[in-house]
Amino acid sequence: MAYYPIVQKNDRPVAISGHRLLPTFYMEDFSVLGFRVNDRGHAIRVLDRHAFSLKRTGGSIEVDIAGASQMHDVMQLLNGDGLECEIADIAEGMYQG
Repeated sequence: MAYYPIVQKNDRPVAISGHRLLPTFYMEDFSVLGFRVNDRGHAIRVLDRHAFSLKRTGGSIEVDIAGASQMHDVMQLLNGDGLECEIADIAEGMYQG
């Protein structure tokens, strides 16, 4: 079980905050996979209507995904409801110096 952020296309990348910590031995690139959609509000309503577990944290929203097949289910559900949806790295770029 993992939570994946839902973000609006063309929005700024998500900054890493206190609720999503960097790995202890972070040395290279860091990614946060999420769903990038063309209408975030619509996507949230669709997932809510289909009983997906959603977590709201500090202005962001994430959907609970139980496994790889459920990622595909979410994509099909959102695309089938007329939304553009892709799985993308949504984390803000960072450098460890």
